[in-house]
Amino acid sequence: MTEENKMDRRSFVKKSIGISAAAAAALTLEERILVAAQTTEPSEKSKAPAKQADRLPTGKIGDLEIGRMILGGNLVSGYSHSRDLVYVSSLMRKYNTEKKILDTMELCEQQGINAFLSNPTTHTRKMTSTYWKERGGKMKWIVDSRPKPEDIAGHMRPILDDGAAAIYVNGHWAEQWVKRGMMDKFAEFMEFARANKIPGGIGSHLLDVPIACEKAGIKPDFYMKTLHSRKYWSAEAAREHDNIWCRKPEETIAFMKNVSAPWIAYKTLAAGAISPSVGFKYALKNGADFLCVGMFDFQVKEDVAILNGILARGIERDRPWRA
Repeated sequence: MTEENKMDRRSFVKKSIGISAAAAAALTLEERILVAAQTTEPSEKSKAPAKQADRLPTGKIGDLEIGRMILGGNLVSGYSHSRDLVYVSSLMRKYNTEKKILDTMELCEQQGINAFLSNPTTHTRKMTSTYWKERGGKMKWIVDSRPKPEDIAGHMRPILDDGAAAIYVNGHWAEQWVKRGMMDKFAEFMEFARANKIPGGIGSHLLDVPIACEKAGIKPDFYMKTLHSRKYWSAEAAREHDNIWCRKPEETIAFMKNVSAPWIAYKTLAAGAISPSVGFKYALKNGADFLCVGMFDFQVKEDVAILNGILARGIERDRPWRA
């Protein structure tokens, strides 16, 4: 292995300053963004909100109007899917400091991403409250909840008091409820959401959940359902290790085609294994109404530009837009 191949990220950045146009073209998109971030100071223009024509289109879930892209919450709450790379989550937390998280949320809002999705941990609640109070942010909070089946209302009330704009049953929780035949709990959850005039949804990795809910006549205001192709380098390993991320996506696509509730697709990039230009188009073409995407600050503007480009060129889809 050459010394060049051994260089760390900081050495890469230092050696990349002043590289030729030909060499720059060979860099990956994220490497170019990183180099630019390290070699230039952000201008006032870059901090300014995107022009209206460049901002994300929006859709509605109930009365809640949100951008077609939603900021995912794992990078906010301190968790990162890392497959067998055990250091990735701790590395991510070192980068995503509290200030960086607030900066990222602010940048998202400037680009038209007006909602983020996360679980209601103490850390997330702190970040949300700080962003609203100290940064004057208006981001809407969609809460990935884990309600106790014996006291759904009591568990969810503090989340509403903290400013949730929408709530949904976490995918793992929902899968357990279906497995245990607790379909009445979905109905109770939706009754609570509607009584409090807030959109209520149901999440899942497994297709079993929306199938069971639709069969039982439970009509959520939205579904959170995984969707991505299996065409990425570690797909076989992922299939053997964890078969729930997006098992048989063609079955999900076929079933969701006839579901009337809006669909927020997540894990659309398979934790970074699929490029945004490919993953976004695949999800939208196959029926997703919104995309939940985990993003570092240096990815936000590019992801918005990619999604806007896809939408501007038009998407041929069999499933009608449901939002």
